[in-house]
Amino acid sequence: MSFRSWWLVLWAVVCAGSARADLFSPGELSKPHTSLEGLSQCTKCHPAGGQLSQETCLSCHQELQPRLGKGLGLHGHIAAEKRNCETCHREHQGLASNLIEWGAGGEKGFNHLRTGWALKGAHTEAKCSACHEKRLIVWTTALKLLEKRPGTRLGLGSGCPDCHFDEHRGQQQEDCEYCHVEKAWKPTPGFNHDDTDYPLKGKHIKVKCTACHDSEKDTEAHGFPAPKSETFLRFAPVEHRSCLDCHKDPHEARFGLRCQSCHVVEGWNILRNAGKEREFHEKTKFPLKGAHLDVECRSCHGPFPGVPAKFKGLAHETCNTCHPDAHEGQLSVNGKAPDCTTCHSEQGFVPAKFSLPEHARTKYPLEGAHQVVPCASCHPATPALKAKIPKPVLADLKKRKRQELFSLALFDFTKPTERCDSCHTDLHKGQFKDTRCETCHQVSSFTALRFDHQKDSKYPLTGAHQKVKCEKCHVAPSPQEPVRYKPLESDCRGCHLDEHAGQFGKKACDTCHVTEAWKKVLFVHEPPFTQFLLDGQHGKAKCEACHKKVPVAAKVMAVQYRPLPQTCEGCHSDFHKGAFKGFEP
Repeated sequence: MSFRSWWLVLWAVVCAGSARADLFSPGELSKPHTSLEGLSQCTKCHPAGGQLSQETCLSCHQELQPRLGKGLGLHGHIAAEKRNCETCHREHQGLASNLIEWGAGGEKGFNHLRTGWALKGAHTEAKCSACHEKRLIVWTTALKLLEKRPGTRLGLGSGCPDCHFDEHRGQQQEDCEYCHVEKAWKPTPGFNHDDTDYPLKGKHIKVKCTACHDSEKDTEAHGFPAPKSETFLRFAPVEHRSCLDCHKDPHEARFGLRCQSCHVVEGWNILRNAGKEREFHEKTKFPLKGAHLDVECRSCHGPFPGVPAKFKGLAHETCNTCHPDAHEGQLSVNGKAPDCTTCHSEQGFVPAKFSLPEHARTKYPLEGAHQVVPCASCHPATPALKAKIPKPVLADLKKRKRQELFSLALFDFTKPTERCDSCHTDLHKGQFKDTRCETCHQVSSFTALRFDHQKDSKYPLTGAHQKVKCEKCHVAPSPQEPVRYKPLESDCRGCHLDEHAGQFGKKACDTCHVTEAWKKVLFVHEPPFTQFLLDGQHGKAKCEACHKKVPVAAKVMAVQYRPLPQTCEGCHSDFHKGAFKGFEP
């Protein structure tokens, strides 16, 4: 072969190789795909030199598989036959290229409806980065993706609490959309006071919210997202059983506690003709008073389904004649309910007029700190009591269209009231299970103790121990465990570190030390403490001259007492330089 022929063959091979390189690598890959750079890697995305496919992309981007199957997010809302990855994610555009092709208008022009969550109202003005940020991601898979590469649009929640702080501080349990709209936080067109247990009527309709709902300052520290305001309105609980919960009584209770007996919500100066309303019933054996003035006639007289109206001969001797036992028989004695007027009045079922003098006549008179405990703390609402209400009673109330007014407060205690642990949690977690609480505590206060460490324990406090605070010796081993009182070590080593670093073995500390002070010791340099008597000049030597501090651990020093040499040459230099070696005195 001539030189010219050889050169032509070589040129053809080079040109062919260059053509293949252009065919298989049309451009540099983006930064996230740099690991796939090179001709040998092409088939990982282009099987057998073919075109891209969804299956090929998803073999790496497996995080999208569940969302596609459920039709979630942008990718899930694209029809399967149109879901070509390269349409939006173009490669071979260079190392610094962005793999997301937003289309006309760029990212700001993106139609968010394509994700299944359209932007409306104030959301249309929000910057993309305000929502698409790491701290708002709720999908753990998306968070893991961020560990591998920066930036993702996946993983946000679609509920209001996923992005916004609860400005009501847990007071409202309904969805935010029940009251609010996306246009603005205020006003709240979805809220209707008629849906609450206190519909607004008359003059109350025009009253500002802040007149009834106090503004409170939130003193707690919050993370992200942060609240818009440090203050919030208190919606619940707001007492509204009586007018007097909000209004001052100018009559000073001279006309009773039920303002609505005379007044109406349409205006303070608009009075009910209470005289006419009472006029007829005043002539009967049951004059209407208090709350009975507000009861509709048919609630007592009927007619009811299957029962004609009755106006004469209605029994009214006791409350139980008309009202079912609101306490589910808890206060009954031998099946007979007590007189309701002992605790309640016609002005209303609550508040009860049962106070300290009445409680003093019960089996459990209130003493000390118990006198200021709220009733509900000892008589909690117990939902299980509702099962004790007879079904015929509930059926009768329903027939009469009367409310089910029952108290679920617990009065029938099954545990003995003379024992503290019937109501109180054992804070000592069984350490004193065989000892009654009143042995140490008093009802005046839990912290007022009658415990005497000298008489009531096996470890009388002496010397400096008498000045030590209780919590110095009695501590909780962990936050989940109670303060430890027993068993406790009574040996010195149970509380104190061994300052001698084990030089004296198991010898009791009180052999040398006393409880009055650490440096006040019983030790003397003579038997039985030591066989090394201090005589002559030794008697004038300071302790630290022989007993020096030595390291026993990292940054820990201890005075050395044992072992120490007993011979002269063990401490002193031989000034005779061995001249008297072996000399016996």
